[in-house]
Order: sequence, then structure tokens, then C-alpha cells
Amino acid sequence: MNARDKKVFDDFIVEYGDKAIRYAYVTLHSRPDAEDVVQEAFLRLWRHAGRRGVDTLSAGLVFHTITNLCRDRIRHHKRHPEDATDLLELTIGEVDDTPLLSDSREVLQAVMQLSAPERQCILLFYYMDRSLKETAAVLKVSEQVIKTRLYRARQHLKPLLEPTWKEHSS
Repeated sequence: MNARDKKVFDDFIVEYGDKAIRYAYVTLHSRPDAEDVVQEAFLRLWRHAGRRGVDTLSAGLVFHTITNLCRDRIRHHKRHPEDATDLLELTIGEVDDTPLLSDSREVLQAVMQLSAPERQCILLFYYMDRSLKETAAVLKVSEQVIKTRLYRARQHLKPLLEPTWKEHSS
């Protein structure tokens, strides 16, 4: 790669690095695992850019790569439970120590209670500002599946967040 390509790739990392770590963290519930996944994702994207050019890099490609790596990590932990703690449980200490996506701790806790597919849809669509089409492409499902998951996620969040909304409106 030439100097221009390296600069473009560095700018790409700066633009998507934090968002990528947040997305991986909310999926995996572990900061070290999230950092490992994102590092591996950017390494793969570096190789991809070397073969196909930095102009082929996109936000969709980043989140698609991270989604696949997170799925691999979760599968590994399910097959080898002695290797790690349960990835599906979130400790409150991790929430307190990590700046995440939400302004409100209550909203974050509610989102974390969603199933992994619903949580991924919420993160990509609302927090990462991806379109339905981009979210569907990243998760390798149809746009209708994304609409359904977002609807169900909102339905699951409603009773969880209702006390918070009432508290803030009083």
C-alpha cells in the first residue's frame, strides 16, 4: 500500500474504531473480547484493502465483519464454557466503567436485556444510524426481518423503560 492508502485506512479506523468497539462490547458483554474482535476485524479489513483497495471499505463491511467475528466468539464460548464467563450475562460493574452508547444507564440496561438479534438491530439501526437495508446486509437477513426484530425489540423495551419515562416526566 502506498502512503495515501495508509492515510485513508488510518482515517477509516479513527472514524469507525469507537463505534466498532461499542458494537462488539454490547454484543459480547466483555471489553477485552470486544477489543480483540475489533482488532481482528481491522486486521482483516487491512488485508482486504490491500487486495481490493481502500476505496472498497465501508461502514457496512466493518459491522458485517464484526458481527461475524462476534458470532464466532460466542460459538467458541458456548462450545468451550470452561474458557470464559457466560457471554450472555452483563455485570453492572462493566456498565459503570465503560462509556457506551446510551445517555441513560436505565436505557442501556434495558437494551442489554434484549435477545442478541434484537440488540444487534437496535444498535445498528438507532445507535449506528444504519438504514434498514444496511442493517439487513450486515446481519445477513432481509429488511422485513429487521423490521420485525425492531418492532419486537421496541415492544420488549416498552415495559422495561416505562417506569423510567414516568419518573422523568414527573
